[in-house]
Amino acid sequence: MKFRFLNNTLENQRYQYNPRYYDPRKERLVKKKEQYQKLDNEDVSDEERREYFKEKIKENWSGGEFRQAQKRSSNIRVILLVGLILALGYFIFNGVDEVDTIVTNLW
Repeated sequence: MKFRFLNNTLENQRYQYNPRYYDPRKERLVKKKEQYQKLDNEDVSDEERREYFKEKIKENWSGGEFRQAQKRSSNIRVILLVGLILALGYFIFNGVDEVDTIVTNLW
């Protein structure tokens, strides 16, 4: 009597799947060409114009330049806030008299 279930090894299933090449840039360019052809022929409804406008805004906002500028400005804000909090903490712990002497020394 053989115990097959004890000696059974699992094997991967094999599928006949051949992936196709997908180029999102090419697809985006083809879509833009179609949009501009429609705009030139003036076959575009108001709703389609709004959709084109939304897509264009999304492209501009998803670009790296916009994101970099936003990161830079948020980093500057964080640094300024940390500096302000540190200065306020210093003045709170050392008292208001220190503030007067520091201000008179600066001016």
